[in-house]
Amino acid sequence: MKKSISPKKVVLYARVSSKEQEKEGFSIPAQLELLRNYATKNSMIILKEFEDVETAKCQGRTNFNEMLKYIKNSKECNTILVEKTDRLYRNIPDYATVDDLGIDIHFVKENTIISQNSHSSEKFMQGIKVLMARQYIQNLGEEVTKGLTQKAKDGYVTGKPPYGYTKHLNDKNTSYIDEETSKYVIRAFELYAQGNISLRALSQKLYDEGFIYKPNTPKAYKTQLENILKNPFYYGMVVFKKTLYAGKHQPLISKDLFDRTQLAFRKDNKPKHFEPREFLFAGMVKCSKCGCNISGEIKKGKYIYYSCTGGRGECEQQHIYIPEAKIEKQIIQALENISITQEHREWITQALKESFNDEEEYTKQQIHSLSVKKQKLKERIDKIYLDKLDGNISEDFWAERHNQWTQDLLTIQSNITAYEKASINFIEQGANFLKICYEIHDLYQFGNCTEKRELINYVLQNLTIEGENIHYDYKKPFDIFAKGLNRNKKLPIRYKIRNKI
Repeated sequence: MKKSISPKKVVLYARVSSKEQEKEGFSIPAQLELLRNYATKNSMIILKEFEDVETAKCQGRTNFNEMLKYIKNSKECNTILVEKTDRLYRNIPDYATVDDLGIDIHFVKENTIISQNSHSSEKFMQGIKVLMARQYIQNLGEEVTKGLTQKAKDGYVTGKPPYGYTKHLNDKNTSYIDEETSKYVIRAFELYAQGNISLRALSQKLYDEGFIYKPNTPKAYKTQLENILKNPFYYGMVVFKKTLYAGKHQPLISKDLFDRTQLAFRKDNKPKHFEPREFLFAGMVKCSKCGCNISGEIKKGKYIYYSCTGGRGECEQQHIYIPEAKIEKQIIQALENISITQEHREWITQALKESFNDEEEYTKQQIHSLSVKKQKLKERIDKIYLDKLDGNISEDFWAERHNQWTQDLLTIQSNITAYEKASINFIEQGANFLKICYEIHDLYQFGNCTEKRELINYVLQNLTIEGENIHYDYKKPFDIFAKGLNRNKKLPIRYKIRNKI
């Protein structure tokens, strides 16, 4: 920490989070007057004043950062005077940044000084104030979102109406058709829905027909046109948070015209925009020779092949390309090795029930034992408190025992909660395991790329490739059922599934 100089040299910081807040009495001049009076009263020298009028939702306030930079570079100032906590910082990153500087902060209105030598309880309370300020912003954001969502549900646009619409001074909610710009929108839909024109050509075509998008932008950009042509607002809907609501405004076009326009975006005679292909086995399989991942690439525009990335230098398998279909065929076979019959399912269900009964009994015993300990600790805490009141023990002895036993009580309650959750998790794991064993073929066949990857990762591990052959291990307990369960006629009914899940 920098050495303080007498008289102490300080900087002032004042902030309001919006122009509206400044009008409501939280003015910067009022804050600065309070801070200047405080500095005078305490014989402090003010080196500089900083002020911000902007939102504090995000870290990065202009003069706030300038102030921190000034203090960091200063050899004679390590003190900030500010009205109160939420004037200085409104989020955790701000708090951490200021705290790292190791400076003194005087919260004048709160009559609090925080420094490196402050008591831990004072720093704790300061942290609580920051968290409360952060909670305020989060709640405010949630309330704003609720309000906007309700506005959309009522059929009104939540911001400025889209191009082609306007608002009247006496009705700030309803969007009305703009007679001038709406013609541009309708013509754009009509032309593009034909499916034989690109966005760039559409922009030029509209311009040639005399349509002016905006005075300073006569021809609309491709992105501007695309935003118009993909906006459901024009056929009578309001979009908020990716949800559609019936609008109160008059539509410009029909739903049929809108649908034909969306279809035109996928026409073959338009410039092709290929969607990124998903590589099913990317990051899942390693080369058996060098240990590097294998990566996928598209050949001839549609076939996917995998090869070693050669990330650790030249590898003998680096130039061997394996079709994705060959890898997938082997993976499917590995998964189908653990499929079970209805009879096996009944055996496993019975085993799960028995295991759950054992698990439940064990859990009850543990919870009972912990509950007894919990009750004893409560009685001890009550008794020692009475001893303190009667003067039988010292304040220090009481505080030491009380703090220790209270912590033990919290630990016991945490363990009780863990046992209760474990019982539920056991049921969920058993049900999930049984479903996968019995329906693994359909789960894979009808799953999308993400679901297939999750299923493979759930069942298999240590996937490597050698030539065109995939090697793997089954995760427990699937290893048990992949070693010939379908070829066995009997399964010991008392096999404890829980030992493997």
